[in-house]
Amino acid sequence: MVKPVAAFEGLGKPENLADEIASQLRDRILKETLSPGQRLPTEQALGAQFGVSRNVIREAIARLKLTGLVETRHGVGTFVKEHIENRPFEIEQEDLLDFKQLLDVYRLRVEVESGAAALAATHRTSAQMDAIRLALRQSEQHPEDWEADAKCAVDFHLAVIQAANNPYFVRIMGHLDSVIRDAVRTLRFRCIGTSRIEEIDQEHERIADAIERQDANAARQAMREHLENGINGYRNLFGN
Repeated sequence: MVKPVAAFEGLGKPENLADEIASQLRDRILKETLSPGQRLPTEQALGAQFGVSRNVIREAIARLKLTGLVETRHGVGTFVKEHIENRPFEIEQEDLLDFKQLLDVYRLRVEVESGAAALAATHRTSAQMDAIRLALRQSEQHPEDWEADAKCAVDFHLAVIQAANNPYFVRIMGHLDSVIRDAVRTLRFRCIGTSRIEEIDQEHERIADAIERQDANAARQAMREHLENGINGYRNLFGN
């Protein structure tokens, strides 16, 4: 017997109905309201619940299949996968609305980027070192423009990742890209007129200096301290 599924939230008028439906189903799956191995309602039943066509439901299910959350068994139906912890790596924007999850993502960033900084110290080329220094100089050119300054800060971090010369670091950072950009923009805006902006610039310089002199341990530690300070900034910002 199919386990009953509680009514879903109304859709309102989202820009993409399939995305919104996929998001609601994803939330149910990750919270195990729809449990591993459970069969989803039929396309017709879901269409009736959401007030949309079966084609829209098919699009939503296709999105969930791509992210490894459900599987379709021909002639039987669509089921929540048994081991969703093994699904492809992803970070959804809605995950970041929860402060704990945001911190978890940021801690992942600490580990990835501190390791990348250490690798950059031993693997970077002269051209990559020039790119890191260029990002620092460009940041110094926009002391009053927090948005341009935030972009330059992100460019600095991505230049360090590139200098690690490991494609898997680049791919992981691709998943974290929007998180990093939003985080840097938020903190830069909130830090306008405070000493923190100067401290960030000094921390970037210490990271760059360690990479330039090829001191892997110092580069790792400097990046870790810089990002841990960012976490503390978030705690202060959100009162946690």
